[in-house]
This record gives sequence, structure tokens and C-alpha cells, in this order.
Amino acid sequence: MHLPVLWLAVLLVALFPQFSTSLSNNGLTTAVEWDEYSFFILGNRTFIQSGEFHMWRLPVPSLWRDIVQKAKAAGLNAISVYFHWGMTNPRPGEVDLTGINDFQPFFDAAKEEGLWVIARPGPYINSETSTGGIPGHVAWLPGNPPWNPYNGELRSNDTFYQNAWQDYWTSVITLIAKNQITQGGPIILLQIENEYYNGAGQNEYVSSLRSRAVDLGVVIPTFVNDAGEFSNLLGTTDLYGFDAYPFSASNCGNANPSVWRPIVTTWRDYFDTVAPTQPHFFPEFQGGSADNWGSVGGYATCREFVNTQFQRVFYHQMWASGATAENYYMFYGGTTWAQLPYSQGYTSYDYGAPVDEQRMLTEKHGELKLQSLFLRSFKDFYTTDLIDIDDTSISDLYVTHLQNPLSGASFYIFRHNDATANTTFQFSYPLGRDNATVNNVTLQGRDSFVVPTDLVFGNTTLKHSTANLLTSLSFGDAEDLLVVYGFAGVGYEVALELGGDVNVNTTGPTQVVGQSNNDTYTINFTPSPGVTLVRFQSTTNPNITVLIADNDAATRLWQPTIASSSGGGYANYVDVGASTPFLISGPYLVRNASLNGDGNLALWGDVDTSTDIQIFGPGSLVSVQWNGSPINIEQSSPGVWTASISFTAPSASIVLPDLESASTVWRFRDSLPEIQSEFDGFAMMPADQTTTTSVFPPYYGGPWILYADMYGFHAGNLLWRGTFTHNSTLPAPTAVNISSSGALNYAASVWLNTHYLGAADTRARTNNNSFAVDAEMVLEGENVVVVLQDHMGGDLSGQDVCCTPGGRARDLQQPRGLQGYYLVGRDPEAQFTGWKLAGNFMGEDHPDTVRKIYNEGGLFGERRGWHLPGFDDSDWEERTPFKGIGQPGVGFFRTTFTLDLPAGYDIPLSFVFDSTVGQYRSQLYVNGWQMGKRIANVGPQTAFPVHEGILDYHGENTVVLSLWALGNGTADTRIPSFKLVANGTFEGGVQGVETDNPGWEELRGRFGVSPN
Repeated sequence: MHLPVLWLAVLLVALFPQFSTSLSNNGLTTAVEWDEYSFFILGNRTFIQSGEFHMWRLPVPSLWRDIVQKAKAAGLNAISVYFHWGMTNPRPGEVDLTGINDFQPFFDAAKEEGLWVIARPGPYINSETSTGGIPGHVAWLPGNPPWNPYNGELRSNDTFYQNAWQDYWTSVITLIAKNQITQGGPIILLQIENEYYNGAGQNEYVSSLRSRAVDLGVVIPTFVNDAGEFSNLLGTTDLYGFDAYPFSASNCGNANPSVWRPIVTTWRDYFDTVAPTQPHFFPEFQGGSADNWGSVGGYATCREFVNTQFQRVFYHQMWASGATAENYYMFYGGTTWAQLPYSQGYTSYDYGAPVDEQRMLTEKHGELKLQSLFLRSFKDFYTTDLIDIDDTSISDLYVTHLQNPLSGASFYIFRHNDATANTTFQFSYPLGRDNATVNNVTLQGRDSFVVPTDLVFGNTTLKHSTANLLTSLSFGDAEDLLVVYGFAGVGYEVALELGGDVNVNTTGPTQVVGQSNNDTYTINFTPSPGVTLVRFQSTTNPNITVLIADNDAATRLWQPTIASSSGGGYANYVDVGASTPFLISGPYLVRNASLNGDGNLALWGDVDTSTDIQIFGPGSLVSVQWNGSPINIEQSSPGVWTASISFTAPSASIVLPDLESASTVWRFRDSLPEIQSEFDGFAMMPADQTTTTSVFPPYYGGPWILYADMYGFHAGNLLWRGTFTHNSTLPAPTAVNISSSGALNYAASVWLNTHYLGAADTRARTNNNSFAVDAEMVLEGENVVVVLQDHMGGDLSGQDVCCTPGGRARDLQQPRGLQGYYLVGRDPEAQFTGWKLAGNFMGEDHPDTVRKIYNEGGLFGERRGWHLPGFDDSDWEERTPFKGIGQPGVGFFRTTFTLDLPAGYDIPLSFVFDSTVGQYRSQLYVNGWQMGKRIANVGPQTAFPVHEGILDYHGENTVVLSLWALGNGTADTRIPSFKLVANGTFEGGVQGVETDNPGWEELRGRFGVSPN
């Protein structure tokens, strides 16, 4: 055993019970304060339990409230959000905070539902999005100072970059200031930058961001999130925190879920060293993991790897380290749609999170709720000192003893000494103020649990509980109800301070054995499926009930908040005034509740089957409504009511189109006219710049620099069209040398006139290829070389070895385009005569202000708007993507169908590609939104969720597939199958989902674009 240096504080409290530490603040507001234990919000000591959500990864504002409600239902009291500079500042001088960039509805929903907001506007945000959220026009700033280990001038106080972030920062900080807690809004903390380091120009840059925020009216505390235990940026903001990803070094889709890494034990000592007067704050703690192109298992493996056991072991270790402010990254991952992913990430950002990409709850949501309700209910845990770490008494056991210095309540956190161990054993251990030995405690493999002792709930003292605590509430006729749970097949005991004669009455499936010893009454039990009530009647305290649930039943327990009639603007916030008087057992989800003075309880939530429910709470309940309709309730005993929620399966009315049937009409058109000599150059621009500020010089060729960012194209497919002349006095080229760069996992195809020369498809950042040319391919007069490549998004940092001989690349500024071009067998003066480039339609001046700048690329069909609803394809050939295009090239396939799904249900839908490997790349457009990229020879993603709001559930829908065939085989030139499937049916759910899908006439026709 070893003891911390905290006994002085304990002694002071013992001698002077009124002793407490003074509060700190940033000198601008007292609405959010702190001491070394935890935060105070509006004067209330608060354990910040938060989850991460990116609104821009769910591009349907009508659904943002759904995520907020699911976070609140999980017991969270805060939600953390990244803003996206690249989406909101598509070109210099323009900041777009409209539509899916208008976050005000999200702030309003958070406020109304009762969640605090942690705002994280960057400017750099990482988050596996292109260039870490930095706009393309900014990522291309010049410079390469040796003092900045990152990317040229970026993320420094250099003038170029300082000027670049001003417009974005001014606009987004103004919005944040308007919604901070001091203005009646939900925002309590502001993060400055993201996972950054000490360095010349870097500390000054972070300080400049904070100063500008204060100038714009921010008074809430600011903080930095260090990337680890690196002591970076200390003192540049009001607060310090660091991010922890114990399993982060693995791409979790390729990980072996059975192999864990050792647990980290340095967190407490580190915090006590670098920020001794502040709460232990984790702005990001691992809630899953991102997955990469080429993953074997995908997010299913990720959720199995970073699973509920991980949540119990590693989250409890965080608590053992004194954490009282934590944000789980991610709570809902969502979709990195369009061209938003960075180079290694595919479309899905499911993340293995508690709520999956389709917005469905997973078992991790259940475990997170169990932990969060414990934290919300037992506030003694917010102020604890480390009393002891015992890793020697029992060789396989690691015990952290925490104690509240004011109440004397203790919390013992048990786990394996080797957290990777997957064995189960039993032990005995002395606990609590009496140091009484508790026998036959079971620690399962890869598990951790908290044993509280001497803990007061209501008017009762809990001596100890080896069962997990969930919550407590007032029950029946002024009874105290304690809710505990445990795993089936495992024995537990709960000891209460009860004296005199004790009678026990048990109702439910779990068998309970009780015994009295002096003033303590102990029950032992092994949970059976369901819930069991154990009522105690004693001469000293006649009003105590313990509710026992097995773990599965516990995850179907909900404790919604009831808004306070006197809570003012924060009536629905638990720590400010909202109450949690009822516990509801059974439904798939309880979103929220209200209670009027006549005892009428209104519940709103979702069910996926007919569900028997129980309601536990005070005896004043008269009636219950579920989603606005009365349900019959019966009082089975004091404080207990039963009811049934009927579920009407709408299977007969869920009619989805069979996209492979003969009755579904697909239409096709070739989308590579650029290889034809007579091509008119539609929406292409001259690529004629001869100098560049890039730190990456071209490898060969010239004189033109063919880097897409120089011409205002920062995402999506790029198409280069070069020309050269040939006549009888010149030798025919024997090869075309092309050096293409598009980031990891990109590919490129090359044509000479109409002849396909081949593909660069190695998953590298850059490919240097020499494509052989036969003399008969070369025409008299003008010849055309076409290079089609995809832009896989910007990289995140400059630390990967790449691309430049003898050095490290500044990856954020690595070119996307051609770094070399040359005709082999021709003299230098007989090379290319010019180049043109196509990217997304109108580049930085893109007209689609609804779907924003990342939605489209430079394929001919994209530039023409063939992916948009309302385009007239009636003269196109009838052909399915299952027949394909028959040879390397690009084709567009379009179909329309009508949905009329039943109202009152949440029905998640996905488009599913065949998993057959082929050398093709396909983009999925749904009503004009690019919602998926399938790379059939890389994978892993085949299923692409598309939400209501993108899909019109009550109208016509347009689905478009681009097919880029890079190989000659049958599997390379067609899409074997493509389906639309329903993944669940939930009655209740979200209501009033709006669609906003501008069509071809608005986005192309009004610019004079012809359809063909």
C-alpha cells in the first residue's frame, strides 16, 4: 500500500467540518467556477459527463434533437461539439452559417432538453475530416518556416494564417457568445484550438485566439485539450485538459478484440502536477475508434473491441484518477459524407459509439447510461480524496479507495491488477468506516466495479454494496428507493444501516437471503432476469426499498427529468432544479417526461415491440400518457404501477423499392467525354500557372504547375486534360509518364485519346507511373491525355514520412494533382502544349449553398448536375449498374422511386452494395447529396445509412450511382448488386423531419448549363 499526500486536507475537514477550498474562476464570470475537485455551474457542484456529437456529420437539422434527447436519456448532462471551419468558410471573405451550418437550432434543443454544451470551434479540429477542418483555401497558404513542425504557416501566429482565421473566428465566436450561459444559453466552456503543442509562434497563436474570443464577448472559461500528457499550452487558457485514447494506436476494425492493452495509471499524478488547482478534465476520452480504408472488420469489430467491458474498466480507472469532467468521443459518430473524410477514413464515422450511425441505441448506450445515472445520483462522488491504492494485498487485485472528506462516504474501485486479464475470481476485502471484511466478492474477467460505503441516500445509510449502484429516489409514501444491478450468475450483497427487528418482503424473480447483525441488515442475492423489489420494515427505519435488476434489465431502466416550475431558463437541468422522481422500466427509449400538479405523467419515447412497463416513484401518480395517448395503469403496490405499451408493426406499409427488379428503371450515360478530341471543354479551366508557393516542387515536366488547390479545387474527383501535337516529323511517344498525388488510398486512370493506358491504384499518397504507348494510339494533329484522379481529402498532420526525398512531408499541404508529366521519346521542346483542369462545379464559388462545398467533385456528370433531383434523363439509355459499362471509364446511373412510409415511426434505411471485390469506385448520390463512396477493391464499407431528411419518406427520391471502372474485368466494370433495406422500426421517434433538396434547375439551369 502507498498513501497520497492528502491527509492534511482530511485532517482539516475532520477538525473543522466547515472547511472547504475556495472557488476559482476566470475573472470574467462566476457562472462557471471550479476548485481542485470539480466544476460549479450556477453555484452547483457538477460532475461534467459529456458525449461528443458533430452536427455536420448528421446533415439533417431536424434530427439533431434526436441525438440530444438520446444523450440526455443516457444520463449525460453535457454535449460537446466541433464546428467545421472548412464547411462554413468555403472561400476567403465568406462565412456561411445557414442551413446545416446554422447551429442555433442545436443550441436551442440542448437548452430545452437540459444539456450543457462544450463548444469546440477549433479552428483546427482533427476529427478525421479533410485537413482537420481547415478550408482548402487556407491549407494552401505559402511558407515553410523551420520553427513550425506542422504545415508551413498554418496554426501559427504568422501573418498569413492570422489573417485567414479572422472571418471564421469572428462569426462563430459571436454565435457562441450569444449562446453562453451568461446570456441564457447552454454553452459553459470554450475550447481553443485542438491537440496542439508548445512552440515558437504556436503559443502566441493560441493566446491570440483566446484574446479575440474575449474581445467578441466570451466570458465563459476557455481551455485547451492537450493530445496527451505533454504539458502543452499550460497557462494560455483558463483551464487545461488532455485527451486519452488507451486503445487508439490500433485501427480498431483491424484489431483483435480479444487482445487488450495495459491500463494507464499515471493520470492522477500528472494532473496533480500540471494543474493542481483544477478539476481533472478529459475533453476527449475514448468512446470507440475511427476506422480506416482497408479495414478487415469494420465498425462491428470496433464496437466489439471498445465494448462495454472497456467502458467499465477504463472509465472507472478515469474516475479512480480523480476525473470529474469527461467527454466521451464519440457519443454519436454519424457519417463523414461527401468529400469530408480525411485521406485514411471512409464514409462511415460510426466510431463504435453508444449510438450507431443509423441513430440506433447499442449496448454501449446502456452501459453509459448505467454509469451516468450513478454519477448524477450520488453527489458525494464529486468531491473525493485519494486515500489508498492497494495493489499488493491480493496479487490479482487493484483497489483504489476514494473518500469524500465532508461526508465520510468512501468509494472503492476494484479491477484486475492486470486489466488485460480475462479471468474471474472471488476475494474478501475490508471495507468502510468499520473496516468490516466483505466475503465472496466476485471480479469477472475484464471488469471493474465501484463499491460505495457509508453513503447516505435519502434518510438511509448504505453500509456497502457489492452490487452496482444505479440511482436513488423517493418512493411510494416517503420511502427511500435504492436501485442496484448486477450480472446474472454473480452473487452480490447490499448492507443497510437498519436496527431493531427487520421484516423483508420480496416481489420479483430474484431470491434474496437476509441477515441482521447489530445495526446492519445485509441481503445476498444473485440477480435473475427482470426487476425485484425488496421492501424493508424495521423499528428504526420503516421506509426503505431496494430495487434489484439484472444488467440487461437495468439497461432498460430510464430516469427522465421533470422540469422545475421555478427553474427559470434552466428548468430542465438536473443540477439547477429539475427533478428525477420516476424510474421507468421496459421501453426501448424514454426521451423525456412532464408531470402536472394533478399527478398526470406524460412520457415520450420509442418502442420496437409491445412492451410491458413498470413505473416506480412517489405515490401521487394518477395517470400516464405515452407519446400523447393515455395508457391504462394499475398500481400493483405502493409506488409501483404497471402498464403496457402496444406496438403495431407497420411491416405491411413499409414498402421499399427493389432496385434490382425489372420494374425499376435505371438510365445510363457515359461520363467521360473528355477523352474525345471534339470535347468542348465544359466547366474546365486552364491550368497554366508556372510558379507555386508549395514546398513540394514538381518532380519533372513543365512549365505548368498542376496542383488543384492553386486553381480553387480542394475536394472531390479531379480531371486533367493535357494536349500535345503530332506529325510525321516527330517521333511518336513511347510512354506517358505521370506522377499523380491524391493522398492515401487515392487512385488515378490515364487515357491517351480514347485508349485506356491503365491505372495508378496502390493506396499510396503518390504514384509514379510510366504508361506504355503504341504508335497507332497517336493521332496526326492534336492528341489528348486525360488523367482522372480522386482527392481523398486532406491529411491531418505533418508527421508522416512521405513524398519528399530525405525529409518529412508537410502533409496538410501535400499537392493533390500531378507532380510530374512527360512524353517519353519526345524532345523537351515537343512536349505538352497545355493542360486544363476540372473540379467541383465553379470551385470555391460553388452554387449549392444547401449541401455546401464538399458535396461534389469534378466528374463530367457532377459538373453537369446529373446527380441532382429534377434532371431530365428521359433521353438516356435504359441500362442498370448491374450491367455496368463494359470497359474502363466512367458512367452515371439514375433511378427514381417514391416512398410513402408510415408516419409516427423511425425507420432507419441503408443502401447496400454487393461485397464482391472489384477494381471500381462508386459514389452514391441521394437526392443530390453524396452519401457514400464505395471502393470495391479496398473496402470495407458496403452499407451506407441515409437518414430521413435526405431521403424523402413521403415523396419522390432520386438515386444516382457514379461508376468509375479502373480495371478491365467483369467485376471491375459493374456493380453486382445494390439494395435499399430497413434496419429497424421504432414507434414514436422523431417527428416533423424536413427535407431540403434543391434540384437541377436551381443549381445548373439558372447558370445556363445544358443537360448534355
